[in-house]
Amino acid sequence: MSVAPRNFQQVFLSRLQSRFRNRSELVQGVGETLHIGRDAVYRRLRGDTFLTAEELILLSRTFRVPVDEGRDMSKVPLIYYYNSIEETSDDEDYFANLSRHTKWITDLDRVWVDFATPELPIFYAMATPTLRAFKVFTYGISTWRLRKWEGLTFHPDLISPQTNAHIDAIVDNVNAMAGRELWSIGILDVTLRQITYMQQTGRLTDPDLTDLLFTELEEIVSHLEAMTRAGKRFKLGETPTVDSPDFQVFHNELSHTNGSVIVTSVEKNALFSTLMSPNYVMSDDSRVLTDAKKWFDRLARTGNSLNKDTGKYTTRYFWQLRQQVQIARERSQAASVLF
Repeated sequence: MSVAPRNFQQVFLSRLQSRFRNRSELVQGVGETLHIGRDAVYRRLRGDTFLTAEELILLSRTFRVPVDEGRDMSKVPLIYYYNSIEETSDDEDYFANLSRHTKWITDLDRVWVDFATPELPIFYAMATPTLRAFKVFTYGISTWRLRKWEGLTFHPDLISPQTNAHIDAIVDNVNAMAGRELWSIGILDVTLRQITYMQQTGRLTDPDLTDLLFTELEEIVSHLEAMTRAGKRFKLGETPTVDSPDFQVFHNELSHTNGSVIVTSVEKNALFSTLMSPNYVMSDDSRVLTDAKKWFDRLARTGNSLNKDTGKYTTRYFWQLRQQVQIARERSQAASVLF
């Protein structure tokens, strides 16, 4: 029997409840398993908060409850897509979920994260306030089609304090992760095209805001360069220490990729991959993870390191990024005068 996506969580929790003698034991069992308080458990039982991929898998395996009716999924690798349970109806929902996922990753024992991306990683793009708001707005009017922003022009004030708080947590979580990244010289392309397109379509009309977006992009480029030369990950505006997470970057133009995050740790491995960006799928299938890890390792070996020891190469790479921003800024300024 098929289950409507909107009722998926309720159906799963009903099956879970059958494992307990009463609701009080259910609340206690879920809370102890997920390490959350009673209020947080009740929010999940009511459907006010959605179960994350990790929570769903953990509950299924701990209490031997099938995710799908008639199929025992407790030992079967899962591919999880958040939007298959509940379509994103608000930006706050998406970033609350992403915040939980990044917190789960940082809490893993001896975690290492490999990240390959064709564009500026979301957690770097959201390190500055105006570009952060711009990115959220573009997702809201495109991928998520949020009604609240229909027909509106961009302004940072459209983003709620709650969404900003979730994003702050995401940025903090990511900056606590050691790992490697694969970049191409085109990592700014999508963002620069978005700015141009929003300007052309009348959704970005304030020239001061437009100029500020380019300025913040330049700040982010400088920060990325500082991290590569330090070999450490740290927040924008801060200084790395010996305890800052290790950070390695490889430049490779030989293979296109969607955004892929490969999580390796003592207790859990997982792959997150963008699907209809910024939405993503998650899998803990060991076969998928093995292939993804081999693929990343091959690209890292055939790529060029960006660090303090590859001085000229690293300098040229970031010089090219700055040139891209400058050219886009000049075109934007010319377009605002001509049109």
